[in-house]
Amino acid sequence: MKNYQNQDMDKEGKPKYAELWGDRVVLKELLIASVIGIILTMAFYFNASRYFLSQEGIEPGLAKGYSLMIGIGGCLLGGIISSKLFKPKREVVESGEELDVLGAIEAAGSTLEDEIKAMGNTNKQSIEEMKALGLDALLELDKMKEEN
Repeated sequence: MKNYQNQDMDKEGKPKYAELWGDRVVLKELLIASVIGIILTMAFYFNASRYFLSQEGIEPGLAKGYSLMIGIGGCLLGGIISSKLFKPKREVVESGEELDVLGAIEAAGSTLEDEIKAMGNTNKQSIEEMKALGLDALLELDKMKEEN
């Protein structure tokens, strides 16, 4: 059994979240998202199939292929709708240990100079996101180079 924190329990003491593919999900939301995806996918597919098969000059095999592509579009729309309805439940918690930035850079097969150059080409929005996520150590690569 997973070690759940108190806020992860419902009123009856059961876990609110289920572990699925290494992520935490609310089963009710997963079920609703799946139903939305299935309904939109099949609705798009069957309506497209009816439309393309009724068109003169389109071979049945080609009409079914077009219908499948439209059905995939319905699946994507279902995913977009579900992502707007149900926000992620995961919490990224950084431990108190400092990141070994230089070790990580070396393990990635890069050099400090390459990373400094890459960070210099990073746009302001990405830098703000890195600051918000607490990844400030990567923004101070110049200082690390001077120290070494």
